[in-house]
Amino acid sequence: MWNAKYYYNNYKTQNDCLYCGEPSGKYELCKNCYDLSKDEIIIKNDNGKWVKNVRKDNEYKFYDPNKNYYIKFPSLNKKEEEFYRLVKKYLNKKFVITPQVNLQTIIETDTYTRNDELYRNIDFIIFDTKFYTPIIAIELNGRQHYTNEYWIERDKSVKSILDDCGIEFLQIKNEDLGQIDNKFIKNLNNNLKKIYKVVKKEIKELQTK
Repeated sequence: MWNAKYYYNNYKTQNDCLYCGEPSGKYELCKNCYDLSKDEIIIKNDNGKWVKNVRKDNEYKFYDPNKNYYIKFPSLNKKEEEFYRLVKKYLNKKFVITPQVNLQTIIETDTYTRNDELYRNIDFIIFDTKFYTPIIAIELNGRQHYTNEYWIERDKSVKSILDDCGIEFLQIKNEDLGQIDNKFIKNLNNNLKKIYKVVKKEIKELQTK
């Protein structure tokens, strides 16, 4: 029986996670993928390759290795799903929260230089329900976002892009998720209303031009 904890703590391999390809330090898996392995969302197959499990009839099964494409399962990790359900439940009805939004689908640029950050997925975007305008971008960040220079610089680039567009960028540490309650949602709703007043005015001005 493969012991994920022992393997993660003792096995030294390349600096890129063997599942997602993100930096993993001296370990085989990055922290996020290690957490997935503990929940058996990803497992190692007989060929030594990290693969996803698919849940069917309450059992995990390997994806068909002969297929090139398959449904991502789960679409959200456990922390993301819990956050999503909480915010969705108490969010003001004038707004909607959407998970895993690619920046290039909501942001345009006049520059001709490629910006890789525009191809990055944001954990959650909150839109208004009238114009479906992005109001707040939310990222749930693991420790690497505050200790790894690669992720720190990427987050700075994303914030710069969002600032240019007038989209607020809210970064929440994973360890702080347990403190999120109705008070947090109430403050979030109040901030959304304030920001939306400005956005709504700008949209009306654009419509009259």
